[in-house]
Amino acid sequence: MAHAKKGTGGALLIIAFVVAMAMVISSCHAADYCHAIFPCSDETCTNYCQKNNYKNFQTYCTSGQYYPNCCCRVPDA
Repeated sequence: MAHAKKGTGGALLIIAFVVAMAMVISSCHAADYCHAIFPCSDETCTNYCQKNNYKNFQTYCTSGQYYPNCCCRVPDA
């Protein structure tokens, strides 16, 4: 009867977990492209994202140093 070395099962389990998590995290990744726009509203931000040819985007505004930022969240970027 063959015996495996002690401790290899735990190491293999950890490696499998790390690989699985890397695959899950990379598939959920989305890129945010932000630019200062005044005034930042749903309408102006949507126009900005369309003008820059982003596809399947979601928009949101954040506060910036001097002006608000319009952000285009693009999945699978």
